[in-house]
Amino acid sequence: MTALPNFDVWDQATLTDVITKPMPGSVGFGTTGDSLGNRIAPLVPHPSRLAKVRVTEMQAVNQLAQLRAPNADPMLVSFKGEQYREEILEMVLLDEMHRIMEEDYMKLSSPDENIARSAGKSIIDRGNELRIRNEKRTEWMRWQAFQGEMTLTYPTGSPIYINYGLPAGHKPTVTTLWSNTTTADPIADIEAWSNKLADDSGFPAKFLHMTSKTYRYLVENKAIRDSINFNSPQAANLLRPRRTDIDELMTIFSQDVEIVIYDDGYRDETSSGYGYTSLNRYLPDGKVLVTTDYVLNGVRIADVLDGQVTVSAGFDNLAVKQGEQASVMVDHRSHTYFLRYASARIPRLLIPEAFLWATVA
Repeated sequence: MTALPNFDVWDQATLTDVITKPMPGSVGFGTTGDSLGNRIAPLVPHPSRLAKVRVTEMQAVNQLAQLRAPNADPMLVSFKGEQYREEILEMVLLDEMHRIMEEDYMKLSSPDENIARSAGKSIIDRGNELRIRNEKRTEWMRWQAFQGEMTLTYPTGSPIYINYGLPAGHKPTVTTLWSNTTTADPIADIEAWSNKLADDSGFPAKFLHMTSKTYRYLVENKAIRDSINFNSPQAANLLRPRRTDIDELMTIFSQDVEIVIYDDGYRDETSSGYGYTSLNRYLPDGKVLVTTDYVLNGVRIADVLDGQVTVSAGFDNLAVKQGEQASVMVDHRSHTYFLRYASARIPRLLIPEAFLWATVA
C-alpha cells in the first residue's frame, strides 16, 4: 500500500511544488502535463504583470551571404520586409480559491498521523482540481488568440477585447463547405491557405489542426478518394481512405503538411453530462487552424507569458512569486481557511502572419 504524503500544507513553496507536478493527460492531449496549445505557444516566465509585446513581421531568409574582399570591412545587411510593432498588454489573473472547512482543519491538526496525512492528501486533490481549471483557462486563452481575437468577461460583467491582428485574408471561409463531401475540394483549399501563409510570412503551411468530426469530412470526400485511387492504379479502389492514405496525399504540396487532430475542451460550470455534446471544444468543429512550423528562423510564432503572483507571507505581509502559485490563507472572520491557486498569463502571437483560421463547415 502506498504511503500517504507527509508534508506541511501550510508551507507555501512545498504546496505549490506538490500541486503543480504535471498529471498524465490532465489537459487532454495524452502526454504528461502537455497540451497542443502549449506546443504551439509554450509558457515563458515573465517577471512582471505588464508585457511589452514586440510583434515581428518577417519574410523568409532566402538570400545568399555577401562576400568580403581581403582587408575590407564586412558588408552591412538589412533584412528585407522585417518590421516590428510594440504593444503593451496587461496579464490576465487566473485566480480561484476553495474553502477548507473547520472539520478538515481539525483533521489536519489531528495527533493521529494517518488522519492528518489523509486530510493533507484531500487538500492536494482539491488543489489539483484548481490547477487543472487554471490550465484549461490558459488553453482556452491560447485558442482564442490563435483565431485572432479574445474577449475576457470578468465576474463584474465588464468585457475586455484583445485584437491580435491577424492579417487580411487569414480568416477565410471555403467556397464549398467540406460538409458537402461530393463537390468540396479540400486539397485546393489547403493549397490556397499554404500559399497565403507563404505570401505573408515567407513560410508555407506545415500543420492543419482540426477535430475528429472535421477530419471525417476528409475521409468521406469524393475528390480525396478519387485522388488516392488515381495515385494507386494497381490497387483496388478504396471506398474509405485510411489515415495513412490521407497523410500521404498531404505530401503533394511544396512542403509536407501534417494533420493534427485535437478534440480537447472544457465543460461549463452548469454542465451535468460527460459526453461529446457537453464539451466545449477549444478548436470548434468546422474550423481549421493552419500554421507554419511553430518556430521560424529560431523565433517562436506564439507564446504565453507567465507572470508574477502575490501570495501571503504572514498576517499582514505579501510576497511576490514568479509563476503559478498555491497557498493557504486564513479567514479570521469565519475561522476557516482557503486554498488558493493563482497565475498571471497572457498569450502573444509573435508572428501573426503564421496563423490562418479557416471556416470549412
